[in-house]
Amino acid sequence: MESLLALHFLPQWPLRFDPLISFGIVLFLAIALGELASRLYLPRISAYVATGAALSFARLDPALLDLLPAAHKVYELAFALILFELGQRIDLGWLRRNPWLLATSLAESLLAFVFVGALMLVFDQPPVVAALIAAIASATGPAAVLGVTRDSGSRGQVTDRLQMLAALSACYSFVVVGVIYAWQHAESAAPLSIIVLHPLYLFAGSALLGGIGAWAVLMLLARIRAGNNNQTLAAVALIVVIVALANTLGLSVVLSLLAAGVLTRSFDRQRRLQPMDFGLLSRMSLIVVFVGTGTLLDPAQFATALVPAIGLLAARALGKALGVFAFARPSALPVRKASLLSIGLLPMSGAALLTVERTAALWPDLGAQIAGVVLTALLIMEFLAPPALQFALRRANETGENA
Repeated sequence: MESLLALHFLPQWPLRFDPLISFGIVLFLAIALGELASRLYLPRISAYVATGAALSFARLDPALLDLLPAAHKVYELAFALILFELGQRIDLGWLRRNPWLLATSLAESLLAFVFVGALMLVFDQPPVVAALIAAIASATGPAAVLGVTRDSGSRGQVTDRLQMLAALSACYSFVVVGVIYAWQHAESAAPLSIIVLHPLYLFAGSALLGGIGAWAVLMLLARIRAGNNNQTLAAVALIVVIVALANTLGLSVVLSLLAAGVLTRSFDRQRRLQPMDFGLLSRMSLIVVFVGTGTLLDPAQFATALVPAIGLLAARALGKALGVFAFARPSALPVRKASLLSIGLLPMSGAALLTVERTAALWPDLGAQIAGVVLTALLIMEFLAPPALQFALRRANETGENA
């Protein structure tokens, strides 16, 4: 025994595992369950969320606590990648050719905001809290939309509109959140300069950062031969830089990356760049985002927030459906497809997590007030929305299996 103890190169006993091993095991389990779900004709995303929900019961384990800061960074980068990719799919020329599509987008987001905000007031939430919850809830989840449409290989009228509306609603949500921040500054007797300049700084700064990022992407990628994998790697590197700068400057990761994606497509008039399909990296990002969403579950918080969260989801779904149907005919969308598009808009945005965290950093009490309802609603919808979205795309005959 003493001779074995003298072998200093052996690991100490009991073994102390690197927290990264937990992360690897969780991802492997999520992928395995995702494949099982696929065999049962369910979206893989549902299995990813279920893995995260199961993991949430072990959230206080010391090994997992050590992993949380790094896992959050991975989550943010993964979500940024999804936002940039979705932004690249947005065709601003389409909005110019069909302004009723823009009207649909504004209507479905506005009505969801109004209905959810009114319901939160019924639940005796303070006006600022009700407005902030409504603003967060009005956005459609880009990760769910991108993940399910990619897995099902869907293409068509409903798919294209769904991706467009998801990206636009994320932008509206961010703008309204900025306005509510100004309101909260006024409520807390902040100086007029902060009330005015903080949201202006968020809007203009994030859009400018996205524009600079788009310019940098185009300048760099134009010098790399199209079809070369280095184009994708260079884009990923610049996305990481944009996320880091957004965090350093106190700007919005969501708006910065969406702006970068949209402007990269819009400025590339000669179409010199290949579409940024991040392939395996994007799939890994989706897994990370949905496992991360599942870990948000706090069993004690879930019980108390369940009723208002269900009410939020019902009010949100009603508002989005009415907005879609109001402009279905002028935007050249058949009634049947309007109903399927309404179902497709059900997913909530994972950006809710980032907004809750930013709000809590500025006003801890306000962040705590919105966290319970928002995160509970987000988790419920991450379970229910992917199968509903998959069903809508199949009924629209837009999936690869229907091609």
